Amino acid sequence: MKKQILLGAAFLFAAGMYAQQCQDCSIQQQDCTDCSFTQLQSGTRGAAINTSLVDQQGAENSAIATQTGDGNFSTIKQDGKMYSGHGMTGGYGNIAKVNQKGSYNTSDIKQDGNYNFGKVRQRGNYNFAKQDVGVGYSENNYAKAKQRGAWNTSFQKQRYDNNWAKVAQRGYGNYAQQDQSSGANSVLGSIATIMQYDTENQAKQTQRGSDNTAFAYQNGLQNTSNENQKSDAGGNSTNDSYVQQWGAWNLSCVDQVATNFGANLSNVSQFGESNNSFVNQYANNGHNNSEVWQGMFSNASNNLSKVNQNADGGSNNSYVGQEGSDNESYVAQIATNGGINNSDVYQEGDSNMSGVSQNGEGVNTSGVIQIGGGNYSVVDQNAIASGANMSTVGQYGWNNLSCVTQNATVGNNESNVYQWGTGNQSYVNQNAISASNYSDVSQVGHNNYSCVTQTGISAGN
Repeated sequence: MKKQILLGAAFLFAAGMYAQQCQDCSIQQQDCTDCSFTQLQSGTRGAAINTSLVDQQGAENSAIATQTGDGNFSTIKQDGKMYSGHGMTGGYGNIAKVNQKGSYNTSDIKQDGNYNFGKVRQRGNYNFAKQDVGVGYSENNYAKAKQRGAWNTSFQKQRYDNNWAKVAQRGYGNYAQQDQSSGANSVLGSIATIMQYDTENQAKQTQRGSDNTAFAYQNGLQNTSNENQKSDAGGNSTNDSYVQQWGAWNLSCVDQVATNFGANLSNVSQFGESNNSFVNQYANNGHNNSEVWQGMFSNASNNLSKVNQNADGGSNNSYVGQEGSDNESYVAQIATNGGINNSDVYQEGDSNMSGVSQNGEGVNTSGVIQIGGGNYSVVDQNAIASGANMSTVGQYGWNNLSCVTQNATVGNNESNVYQWGTGNQSYVNQNAISASNYSDVSQVGHNNYSCVTQTGISAGN
């Protein structure tokens, strides 16, 4: 399945500038790189040499299967009718455990009901593990898979609320997928965790319902993490995603949708070089919050971060911190009907670029600090109807450029630009019809140029 996130991003290509006039600070659209990976299909990995089949009905059943060798197949199905002691249909308190050692082994666990526990442990290559939990209003189930080796695959699916799923894989070329969905019955949400160690691993987590939480941890090279969350079924209607990647050439993609006055939270930390992070958030009458941190090593470079936030009737907040060289950051935020957008960007290194575009029904704030050489920053803010824009840009280094354009109807624009270095240029264009504009530009160094245009009308500038 191919997936592409379109991200409205702001950046300026500043070349051939003239000191006689302010330059065009145009906003250009940027597309996110494809954040998807090849979707693997559920199924066995090899011939069924040894077969274990367990079918249990009722409550508090226990099944343990242990297989050694190649091409083993284990199936455990636990179900039940009405259990009068607990007054609910389906199995209750069942336990299923599968241990397999070898290659091309398959484990398939199916559990219905509440308070079930399933665990799969596989050691070897080309193994397959699948757990399918919950029918009806199933709750409080736990599914865990642990695989060690190469080219292993794990599928875990849980239905309804307050379920917990975890996958841990060690080796290269492994694939883990978790799918959780909770209905509106006493919704407390679901928790999903994937941990992968080594190279070329892929993790995908999909959550639907209410109060979703996903954790992804990857340590190695060329790993991919995809978090897809949609919260719309009552409860807290919140999405929380935490991604941490160590190494190089890693990719993280987070897509969150929160309705019914919900909120999205995304936290991405990438340690190393040549890592990409894409965050797309939408909140209906809610709030978006995104934090991206890249680098943290002296040789970390070529990292890219793109954040797109849309809060219909709510507020957006975004923070991006980058360290290293050749880093780029794009942030585009839209908040209508009472909006409030906030963006903080920190860059340190060489050839960094930052673009922030914010649009809303009132109050946009942006702060950008760039330290290094060849950095330039663009901030474009538009807050109509009682609006207030404020932007602070600090640049320290070589060949820095800052361009701020703010438009707020019915008052208030403020811009502070401070540049320290060589060949810096600053353009500020503010338009707040009927009321105040304020701009403070300080330049220290060589070949600096500043152009400020302000319009305030009734109350003056």
